[in-house]
Amino acid sequence: MQGSPFAHRRVVVLGLGVHGGGAAVARWLARQGAQVTVTDLKTRVELAPSLKTLKGLPIRYVLGTHPMRLLSRCDLVVQNPAVPANHPFLKAAARLGVAVENEASLFLKLCPSQRVVAVTGTRGKSTTVSLLGAMLRHTWPRTVVAGNIRDTVLFDALDRLTPRTPLALELSSWQLELVGKHQLRIPLAVVTNVLPDHLNRYPSFAAYARAKSFIFTYQDKQDALVLNYDNPITRGFAQRARGRVYWVSLRRAVPRGCFVRGVVVHWRDGAVNERLFSVSDLVLTGEHNLYNALSAAAAARLMGVTPSSICQAIRSFQGLHDRLELVRTMGGVRFVNDTTATSPDATLSALASFGKAPIVLIAGGADKALPYNKLARRLRQSVSALVLLPGSATAKLQAALRGFPRQLLARSMPEAVKLARQLAPRGSVVLLSPGAASFGLFRHEFERGEAFRRSVRRLPR
Repeated sequence: MQGSPFAHRRVVVLGLGVHGGGAAVARWLARQGAQVTVTDLKTRVELAPSLKTLKGLPIRYVLGTHPMRLLSRCDLVVQNPAVPANHPFLKAAARLGVAVENEASLFLKLCPSQRVVAVTGTRGKSTTVSLLGAMLRHTWPRTVVAGNIRDTVLFDALDRLTPRTPLALELSSWQLELVGKHQLRIPLAVVTNVLPDHLNRYPSFAAYARAKSFIFTYQDKQDALVLNYDNPITRGFAQRARGRVYWVSLRRAVPRGCFVRGVVVHWRDGAVNERLFSVSDLVLTGEHNLYNALSAAAAARLMGVTPSSICQAIRSFQGLHDRLELVRTMGGVRFVNDTTATSPDATLSALASFGKAPIVLIAGGADKALPYNKLARRLRQSVSALVLLPGSATAKLQAALRGFPRQLLARSMPEAVKLARQLAPRGSVVLLSPGAASFGLFRHEFERGEAFRRSVRRLPR
């Protein structure tokens, strides 16, 4: 593109991936006139969905390897969030003085909007940012929601933004690593919670929590931060906050923020105390979704959304696919897809969402170096049967469940669904909430969720 600062710049996209973010960056840069090279360890077959979206663009592909020669005369490396910071290619780029960005850091540097709110957290960030977007759209219909979600990745949204466009972003810990490194300021930040996760990527829980904290580290005193008072890690974040801190809590009436009193959610800010909505207005089930609603409402109120608009959004929001998604009810049995529950804590939240209904749980998969003892104790108490998918996390869960009689091992999702159906009496729930990553059987958790939906829909009546 004539006049673009990226015209003729040599850019290496390190990791195309299959979630769309890498493809969107490559596509946007190529259309800006950059000389783009994509390198990924996967094959063309594995990357087929992403490559299809880039067809016809002048992009060079180096697949199956990350050769260091690509750094010769390179101006910029765009790091896919799945590529760890200690990757040899990135270390070589640093030695050579080559600039490194990821999609989030590059996007924030280019973003023209002056009305940005960003959400992170171990659990609930996708639901929170989507619900926040619904609240904002009641006042500003052209609000953009983007980030680490499937519906709109960052660089597919960039060209729609103006300085006045409200922008709600979901950012992962991986994306925030370079946001912190480049000391980027986010004027309104939300942290839903911080729980053990991704310990196969981070050297410690403290390192993972630190990555999350980069969402607010470089705020100014005029900025605002929404934190979960009931989560000890996020409560501790307040000690390092430079901006104004607002809380969400189900346990106490906070001095500033959103809280529940009886069955009513209130907003408090100094002398202001407003009724926002009733707990019964929320369509989504589970205590964790009430936390998500409070976090979204607090951010929306700080953005200037009225209580009535917040309440309308709460009443109409139906939730996201792959998160406690009701796929089918058959023979008095509900089949629920919660494939994005990729940690034990996430599965614990899902189990708490169905009251006293008997649950047949489909769980297991790839380990992220997380403990399973707490989940195992809960399973002994609250599931009528357990169907396990193969994987390294499954072996850990089986060890923690030694002696638990009602568990079966399936080799595939269709087999798991069939076994679960046979074990589920009328009035029960067949719940896919794996508590583990999907790698091994599936490319990612969304493919796992689609396999569950497909298998459930194919069950004979």
